Amino acid sequence: MSKKNSLLLGIFVILLIFLPGYSRLQKLKEKNRLLNSEIEKLNKENQNLACQIGRLEADPFYIEKKARDKMGIGKRGEVRYRIIHENEEDNVKDKDINR
Repeated sequence: MSKKNSLLLGIFVILLIFLPGYSRLQKLKEKNRLLNSEIEKLNKENQNLACQIGRLEADPFYIEKKARDKMGIGKRGEVRYRIIHENEEDNVKDKDINR
């Protein structure tokens, strides 16, 4: 066998051995990037929730506002408006007909 053929065979064997590991490494790096992005998103959500917990523990007006928003109740003399988007309009009409 000539030196050129043995060199090509050697390169082929090396690629055959290392290529699957390299492609797996690239997939793991991409998965790591996605997981780090998810971790960052969840950390921001945790910070927002911690802030909300702090406000719920300390601010009675915030508690009242959250409770009124969740229950759909207004204060005495307060006028509440409900904005109906186009895709919700049919659902609201159907509910009114069924009453």
